Amino acid sequence: MNASIFIPAGVFVVLILTCLFVPIRLQLLLNHRQRSVAISWFMVTMDGNLRLKAWELRFLNQAIVRKRLKKKDEIEEKEKREAKPKKKKSRFNLKFLWEEKELLLQVVGVVLNFLWDILKGIRWNRLSMDVNLATPDPALTGILYGQLCAVKYSAEYFFPKARITVQPDFVNLSPKGSAESTFSIRPLNLIAPISKMFFTLPKIQILKTFILKRRR
Repeated sequence: MNASIFIPAGVFVVLILTCLFVPIRLQLLLNHRQRSVAISWFMVTMDGNLRLKAWELRFLNQAIVRKRLKKKDEIEEKEKREAKPKKKKSRFNLKFLWEEKELLLQVVGVVLNFLWDILKGIRWNRLSMDVNLATPDPALTGILYGQLCAVKYSAEYFFPKARITVQPDFVNLSPKGSAESTFSIRPLNLIAPISKMFFTLPKIQILKTFILKRRR
C-alpha cells in the first residue's frame, strides 16, 4: 500500500491520543476583589471574570474572542425601549415533580454517581480556602464554626495538599472569605463516567414524561 496513507493516519492517531491524555486544567479564584475562572486544554485557554461578566478565548496565548455579557439593568432598559408585550411564563409545577418523584430520584442517583466517578478521576493541584465565619447570632456562629471545623478536617484528610483556615468572627454580621482551587482531569478519564451515565439514565422514560407534561 502507498506509504502516504500511513503518514496522515499516524498523525491522526497521535493527535487523538494526545488530546485524550493532555489534562483539562481548571482554576477558580474567589475573593472580595476578584472572581475568575480559567479553563485550559491543549493550546486553548478560556478566562472568565465573573465580577465583570467578561470572557476571553485564547489560542497559543493569543486572544481570538472577547465577550462581555450585558448586565441585568442594561437588558431591562433595552426591553423597556422595545415596549413589546410579552406572554407570561408558566410557573414551575412542583406537583408534577411530586408525581414523578421515583423518576426524579432515579435521575438524581445517576447524576450523583456520575459526579462521584468524575471526582475520583480529578487530580487536585491546589485547594486553598480562608473563611471568617460571622452571623448576627454569636451562638449560631459558634455552632457553625464547630461544624465547619469537622468538614475542614475531613477535607484535609482526603486532600493532603488542601489548606483550609476557618476563624469565628463575633463582631461582624456576615461571613467573608476567599477560595482558590486548581485541579485537572484527563479526557480519557471522562469516557467511562459519561458512557456509564448514558446507559444507566432512563432516557425513554424521561422523554415520555416530558411529552406527557406538554400535553397537559
